[in-house]
Amino acid sequence: MSFNKDVNVLVVTHNHVEYIQKLIDSLLRIGVDKVFFCDALSTDGTAEILLDSPYASNVLKKDKLESFSRNNNDLIRHFNLDSKCYLLLNPDTYFEEDFISPLYEEMEKNESIGIICPVIKYPSGELQISWKSFPNFRQVILKRTGVLKSKNEKFMEGPNIDWCLGACMLISSRLLKSDKTLLDERYRLYCEDIDICFESHQRGLKVIGFSGAEITHHLNETSAKNIFSKYNLWNISSIVKFILKWNISYFKS
Repeated sequence: MSFNKDVNVLVVTHNHVEYIQKLIDSLLRIGVDKVFFCDALSTDGTAEILLDSPYASNVLKKDKLESFSRNNNDLIRHFNLDSKCYLLLNPDTYFEEDFISPLYEEMEKNESIGIICPVIKYPSGELQISWKSFPNFRQVILKRTGVLKSKNEKFMEGPNIDWCLGACMLISSRLLKSDKTLLDERYRLYCEDIDICFESHQRGLKVIGFSGAEITHHLNETSAKNIFSKYNLWNISSIVKFILKWNISYFKS
């Protein structure tokens, strides 16, 4: 595969036993070598499946829960990863065909691309709203109160988009921070994808929705199911941190 020497795939798991074997099978099917898993205190057998897989030597097993950003960054630090691109991939995704090569080749052809993502579909085949415009305040309130569901959001036509769902995004190493980490660890959960996409735009790099590649993703929308859940609180906290971080730049976008 053309991408194997230049792309490190990062996967963070936490109690994903229902999905993880299907992802492993998908990765093996298309011949991905450099996949690194961070298991964040799974108690359902996920870690055991990973440690019994061909990727066992690429598993970082943690004994405490930490942020999504921290777990991805720890994979880069722990395995001393250095590559042209990093693919963030959710453990509840799967695919039948090689979708990484088309993304990588498109990024190689166009040096102005900072982030590129494929088409994402639900297991039913229905299109997932994964290419989005930056949200306004009204959309944030409706989403967090459960009034607005992901399926009812507006799909942003590509190829140039504002941001893409972090379930699958190929990120150029040009977006690595000075300490060689990828994501802002101030976010406990949620907004990491919006944040790095906004940063890409701020640095003059494009975020591209690429229709020539496709994966399937189980989207649970945990935070939207209960507005009083810890997930929703984390989401709201992340939104506040995002606004405070980017301030005027965001409201001018």
